[in-house]
Amino acid sequence: MKKIFVLFAALTALAGVSAQNPTAYFMEGTTFRSQFNPAFAPLRGYVNIPGLGGIQVGQNNNLALSNILFSREGNLVTLLDSSVSAADALSGLKSNNLLGSDARVNIIGFGAFTKNHKNFWSFDLTSRTNAEANLPYSLFDFLKNGQEGSIRNIGITLDTYLEAGFNYSFPLLGDRLYVGARVKFLIGAGRARLNYDRFDVTLDEDCWKVDASGTLDVFAAGTEVDMQTDDAGNPYYEFGDLDFSPTKPSGYGFAVDLGATYDILPNLQASLAVNDIGFISWSKKSAVSGYSAKQLEFTGVEIVDGVQTEQPDFDFDILQFTPTEAEAGVKALRATVNAGLEYEVWNHRIGVGLLYAMRFWEYKTLHNVTGSVNFHPIRWATLTGSYSVGTGGGAFGLALNLNPSWINFFIATDVLTAKHTPQWMPIKQKSMNITLGLGVPIGKRSHRVDAYVRPGGKR
Repeated sequence: MKKIFVLFAALTALAGVSAQNPTAYFMEGTTFRSQFNPAFAPLRGYVNIPGLGGIQVGQNNNLALSNILFSREGNLVTLLDSSVSAADALSGLKSNNLLGSDARVNIIGFGAFTKNHKNFWSFDLTSRTNAEANLPYSLFDFLKNGQEGSIRNIGITLDTYLEAGFNYSFPLLGDRLYVGARVKFLIGAGRARLNYDRFDVTLDEDCWKVDASGTLDVFAAGTEVDMQTDDAGNPYYEFGDLDFSPTKPSGYGFAVDLGATYDILPNLQASLAVNDIGFISWSKKSAVSGYSAKQLEFTGVEIVDGVQTEQPDFDFDILQFTPTEAEAGVKALRATVNAGLEYEVWNHRIGVGLLYAMRFWEYKTLHNVTGSVNFHPIRWATLTGSYSVGTGGGAFGLALNLNPSWINFFIATDVLTAKHTPQWMPIKQKSMNITLGLGVPIGKRSHRVDAYVRPGGKR
């Protein structure tokens, strides 16, 4: 269990150097903006630089990274490290500690306006990865203090898949309403879920006793299991016996994004989108499943007047899984709802925006509200400043988009103003996001914003 947590903490830390970045929502002109709402469109058609056209890495927790990683002698260690005292490790934890990270990388992307300069279409091939964990306080209390009790709902999930999406948006009601939809074909690369619904620990006279019950489900084509046998000849495997060597897709799925924007007043626009409505059907042929029901004892405990004076070394690698018959699985995506409101002044040079975002994760629904001020001094440049509050705490964000005739570059982050460790890891923030992209503008310019349309409509 320690090694599993250390691995997940490392993955989360690397991701924190991302959920969709709310600072980028009102960043006008970016090719990435339609990922928030398929009714949005950039200021011009584009061809993304392969692998660099849209990168987003995000992290959302209900505790700060400083509650997970600690600096010791110039190095970052997890709260389970022996150099971290129990008091320090447990002081900032919640009853249920939620860790979540996701990343998306645009592999191929291009789009263009039609003849009317208003209808817009695009195609994107994107790699996506999501990871989550629910780790209860009682688990760490046991590991650091040897506190007995009933530990429930320890869970870790990881999903990775490719997404091929076609997007189209167009105007209605005299251009006051724009609607858009993205249809997405999904190719599952792998999915893993570890869950312990029971993990009871009790202190006997001279040993710890653990009564654990859990399941492990892995969907990854090409996974090999090095089976072992116990004294009774029954097969079993441990985590280290799994060899992941993907050879082909492990599942297929379908999803849609639906969105709309509506001009309530000439300078006041409302927007609403529901993204990732869909599923992936994971193949039975690529599945490995196991069930663990173990009663373990850890000796070497010294009890003086009913108090434990020495803590044994808890090694949970000995938890073993009995293979069970694998089954196909259908898993819904983590849907997102984005609702925005933006008011423009000074002939579209300054905008004030408000965004509410809700995302349905595996173990919890995340809520976030972001206020932003958006500057458009010239039509091919946007500078945005924001502040977000919600499940992931509070964070300042900054964003820049440059879209002249020869390049499309954008970057947005909410970690620039945060306090960092020497390894450049934000300390106090519970959510961290970075979004960036690079592409080449092509084709017709948009006529969706009246302030940007020159006399005669020439671009």
